Amino acid sequence: MNRDLLLKKKYTFRADGHKLVLVKKSVESQRHVIMKALLWALYRPNYPALRVEVPIGYKYMPDLVQTSADGHQFWAEAGHVGSQKLRRLLKRFPRTHIALAIWGTALEPLETRILRDTIGVKRLAPIDIIAFPKDADRRFIDPHGDICIHHDDLNWRRIA
Repeated sequence: MNRDLLLKKKYTFRADGHKLVLVKKSVESQRHVIMKALLWALYRPNYPALRVEVPIGYKYMPDLVQTSADGHQFWAEAGHVGSQKLRRLLKRFPRTHIALAIWGTALEPLETRILRDTIGVKRLAPIDIIAFPKDADRRFIDPHGDICIHHDDLNWRRIA
């Protein structure tokens, strides 16, 4: 078993003068925590009320979400998302900007899944897919937890 999964740890990140504290649960990997922080720093400028892992009264809890009186504006998932969950999100929230991030792999298989799962689904908001490079933790986060990341730094696509 991966020893990383057995340890709890608190992480503090900063981006653009804002602070995010995440606690790695014993059942999640350090990579998952890092991806949530990178997504937070990447999308926080567009979604300033972005929150991490908060219940929203739905079957699934997003890794990151921003809600408003009109519903969910943004939903992000870090790491693998099962096909059933993906289909339900894409159909249930057509007005929600969705971002899906993977680590160190090609975008094409994920893009193919999304295109297949959105056949016949009327989406009114984009879907972003992001591939963080294998060294994203060292490339975009300094030893003090300061994150500097932009879409231009990444392999990503927007499916509108």
